[in-house]
Amino acid sequence: CIGLATGFLYAGSQGVLSSLWSVNDLATAFLMIKFYENLKNADMAVALNTAQIWLRDATKEDLQTWTKQLPLNPTQKLIQLPVLFDRIKANTKPFQSPDYWAAFCAVGQ
Repeated sequence: CIGLATGFLYAGSQGVLSSLWSVNDLATAFLMIKFYENLKNADMAVALNTAQIWLRDATKEDLQTWTKQLPLNPTQKLIQLPVLFDRIKANTKPFQSPDYWAAFCAVGQ
């Protein structure tokens, strides 16, 4: 198959993380932050898979606790997060559906 990921690999990239369809911005942001946290200790495919499982299984409360621990400076803080969390029912897994995490695939190393 020839696609955008293949083009990056032929151009010299060691690996490409891409999505197969449009994904919710908040879910993508959470997944990418967790992916890069995992990438410090694992290869790309394992880091992605671990992040996908984490996002799928994370409850509203887990996400709230996790976002409070993120090392963001004042200009990076997401002011809208409390508003977004207020819309989510307690003790639910808001990103459980594969629509939020299954679109991402790792190609290369």
